[in-house]
Amino acid sequence: LGGARARILLRSLTLPGWGQATLGHRRSAAFFGLTETAVWGTFTAFRIQVAMREDAFLRTARLLAGIDLSGRDEEWRRIVGGFASSDEYNRLVVVRDAANLYYDDPEAYRAYIAEHSLAGADAWRWASAEAQARYASQRKMAQRAAQRANTVLAVAVVNRIASALHAARVAGSGHDGAAAEPKRSWRFEAVPGVGDDLLAFQLRVRAQF
Repeated sequence: LGGARARILLRSLTLPGWGQATLGHRRSAAFFGLTETAVWGTFTAFRIQVAMREDAFLRTARLLAGIDLSGRDEEWRRIVGGFASSDEYNRLVVVRDAANLYYDDPEAYRAYIAEHSLAGADAWRWASAEAQARYASQRKMAQRAAQRANTVLAVAVVNRIASALHAARVAGSGHDGAAAEPKRSWRFEAVPGVGDDLLAFQLRVRAQF
């Protein structure tokens, strides 16, 4: 890579479309720039969904299970959704682990249970199986939105690479100015997503070169 071509490439890696704009390819610059804008707009929308859905399942746990999961890690939130109550967890997990570890030492067995049993602020009891299922569904929707946000970040990386490669190719070909740029058209589409998630949608970019 020559110095000028490398600068063009780095500009498009930094901000898609910048390299094309420098070369006078305004339509390509607009395409990559607006794609970048749409990507970050979509990412922001998904992160808002994550925050809203996380708030929903935290509220469900607080009102219907009697436990505040704010600031708790993902493993804690999984455990609360997986057992009807902390008593059930203590019985099925803590007592079982104590028996496996200290089956021949009654004193150590009782000490392990006393140390690892969940109680006080760590205790919960779901009001009903439906409430527990509702919590699990809300957590799943929040995780799905987070996965979509991560996917959009991958699209942002792809857009940068595509913009950089395109800018480097144009710079290397010796073409400049909009007159040398082939005709192309593009448009963005937002359509409802598949499945039972009413807030899901798909962002599509259609381009014709």
